[in-house]
Amino acid sequence: MEQREITTLYRIWPFVYATILLALIGWLNFITADDRQYSSLTEAFLAGQLDLLPRPGSNWADTAPFDGHYYSALSPLPAVIFIPLVWAGIFHQGIVTFFGSLAVFFQCFRLARIFHYSYDEGCWFALAFCFGTSFVGVAAIATSNHLTHVLSVIFLFLAINEYERKSRLWLIGGLIGLAMATRVPTGLNIISFVLILCFGVGTFREKVIRLVKLLVPFCAIAGVLAVYNFARFQNPLESGYSFQVNGFGIPYSMWDVPGNTPGPAVSFSNIPNHLWIFLAGLPSFRGIGTSILLISPFLGYLLRVPRWDLTNKLIAISILPVLLLDLAFRSTGFEQMGYRFSLDFFPFVFWLLIRSRINLTGKFRGLIFLATVIDLTLTFYHMATISLRRALDIVP
Repeated sequence: MEQREITTLYRIWPFVYATILLALIGWLNFITADDRQYSSLTEAFLAGQLDLLPRPGSNWADTAPFDGHYYSALSPLPAVIFIPLVWAGIFHQGIVTFFGSLAVFFQCFRLARIFHYSYDEGCWFALAFCFGTSFVGVAAIATSNHLTHVLSVIFLFLAINEYERKSRLWLIGGLIGLAMATRVPTGLNIISFVLILCFGVGTFREKVIRLVKLLVPFCAIAGVLAVYNFARFQNPLESGYSFQVNGFGIPYSMWDVPGNTPGPAVSFSNIPNHLWIFLAGLPSFRGIGTSILLISPFLGYLLRVPRWDLTNKLIAISILPVLLLDLAFRSTGFEQMGYRFSLDFFPFVFWLLIRSRINLTGKFRGLIFLATVIDLTLTFYHMATISLRRALDIVP
């Protein structure tokens, strides 16, 4: 084989590999049944009400009972987006998840291309995010809780790409707001852009004007969410997780099982234990959480970032509040591969990697490939052991 043919094969290989993996994810999505959490909320909106419609068999798993009604604890934006599909009777949660995963793959690839990586290098970055992190777990198993991650990641990548291309601040603020309306913790990523604007060039007046452009659409969306929460729970900050119950009708605030700590929805006392799982958790059929260093070994290259400029430092600093909020939540996100809450800030980790012009050496690509093999194996293991997890559920 001539050197030219070898080079061509080397460049085509990541696209072939990505096609195979995306086809696999698509098949899994297509055969996954709708768990009805989002479609039920959409049906409630179509009926002109905020509380959920009666369910067959009175199965209120993962809902939030309050004042004689049952509400969804999930953020409302996806249910609003799905209104035309549910109304037309063509909503399929798995298909939505698959096309969402395609969008994430493209947006990550696009970000790499903005920084002048070659097409095959951009594909390697997209492979790393979509199949070498916790994202593959939420992409492969099309539940409503997982779909929130897929959609919020799309909005985060869109915001990052917008900043790097046209920097329309009103649009960036709106996109982060939409991510927040899909999954609340992602709203804290607005801090990254606030810090970049505050420490960037310009006079004080110019910085204030830029901040107003960024924050007005973001705050408008936050205000809508506050009104939505107040209308349901008489508290603008309550999304329903304080009242949420499991499949046995037990409040999660009282359910003591691996991966869920009884008590308030958010508590700083949860951070040490959850941080240990986040950094050093080992694979288990319980699906409590697995170390991100194990499922994404290429992250070690963060230590070799050659360009820790001011923007990189601000991005790294802004990731910390999102991570702490995720760790403070009473659940680790159990029923997962990896640590799925890390997806609330992982687009910014990849932004840091890509804008630093990390060199995609053969070793780096090898670690990405290794991560995809590990994560796909763990995902299939997680799917195959569901009966073991159900057998260990605590029934009252």
